[in-house]
Amino acid sequence: MKEKKQRGVIYLIAKTISWCVMAILCLIGAFLLSYIAINKIAQAKGQRQPLGLYTIISPSMTPDIAVYDVVFVAKIDPEDIQINDVISYYSTNSFFGSTPITHRVVEKHVTNNGIVFRTKGDANPVMDNEMIDQSQVIGKVRFVIPQLGRVQFFLASKFGWFTVILIPAVGVIIYDIMKLLKLIKVRNRMQELEEEQEDDLPTRRRKEEMKEKPKPKKVDLRK
Repeated sequence: MKEKKQRGVIYLIAKTISWCVMAILCLIGAFLLSYIAINKIAQAKGQRQPLGLYTIISPSMTPDIAVYDVVFVAKIDPEDIQINDVISYYSTNSFFGSTPITHRVVEKHVTNNGIVFRTKGDANPVMDNEMIDQSQVIGKVRFVIPQLGRVQFFLASKFGWFTVILIPAVGVIIYDIMKLLKLIKVRNRMQELEEEQEDDLPTRRRKEEMKEKPKPKKVDLRK
C-alpha cells in the first residue's frame, strides 16, 4: 500500500513537471511565432524589422549585460531615446561589419540632419569614437535573457544538433520499452489469474456437487 502511494506521488510530480515544461514551450513558441510574424510583415512593407534578438559576444556592457546574454530590442522613435538608455545599432566601422552593437547612450544631439547619439560600453574606459546617426539605430533594449546565447551557440554546433536529435529519440525509445514491459507484466498477471482460476475449477465443482446432492432423510427410530 505504501509503495503504491509513493508511485502515485512520483507520478503526480512527473505529470506536473511535464505540464509545466509543456506550458513554457508553448509560451516560447507563441512568442517566437509572434516575433517572426511581426518582422515578416514589416519586411513585406519594406520597413526595418521592429523587433530583434541579439546575442552579446563582447564584455563591454558588463556587469549589466554579460557575454552570451540575449537582448530583446524593440524599434523606438529616435526622439524618445534618452540619456542612459541602452540601444542596439549598426556601426559604420567596417571592422564590425553587419554585427549590431549594444551600448549605452551618453550623449544626444539634435542637428539639421536629424538626431545623433554618442554611446559607451559600461565596462569601457572611454566613449565610442563614432557618432551614431538615428538611421543606424535598430532599437532600444527592452529586456535581457541571461545566458540564452550559450544555447544558441550550442545548437549551432554539430554536437548540439546531434544532441537535439539523439535525446528525443532515446526518450521515445525508452518510453516505448517501458510501455511494452508494462503490457507484458499485465499480460503475465492475467495469465496467472487464469491459471489460478483453472486450478480452482475442480474444487469449485466438487463444492457445487456437494450443494446439489440431496441430504439423507432422517428416520424416526421411536416408531
